[in-house]
Amino acid sequence: MGRKFGFKFYATVSERGQIFIPKALQDYFGITKCDRVSFVVQENGSVIFKKKEGEKR
Repeated sequence: MGRKFGFKFYATVSERGQIFIPKALQDYFGITKCDRVSFVVQENGSVIFKKKEGEKR
């Protein structure tokens, strides 16, 4: 998947409070098993989602 912007994905929070990251986003960000991701809340309420480089759990 090329670097495109403005696409939208939805996720559902499980009973255990977990969120499934859609496969298309996993591929786009290069996320693999045990990778860590960050969610940064901005002042305007938007959230930035990023793969945390160089750190595995």
